[in-house]
Amino acid sequence: MNRIELLRALRRERIREDTFDLNGGHLPETYTLAEAHGSWFVYYSERGLESGKKEFATESDACEYLLNKLRDDPTALASG
Repeated sequence: MNRIELLRALRRERIREDTFDLNGGHLPETYTLAEAHGSWFVYYSERGLESGKKEFATESDACEYLLNKLRDDPTALASG
């Protein structure tokens, strides 16, 4: 899975787009996917801090992890 496939899956599962960032930023209160120096990272961005940061060797592993994190967070699901 890559970022494009992840985005499709998140939309299909009605995950709110304001709960994630797939471009490595530091948006407030978002789960973030980032790439740096050949590694992939997933973390929760809050007030510029990166909490729960995990490193992955592949984009696919990082995307799968982020998808599962968002699935497990009931606040990420779009209402209605």
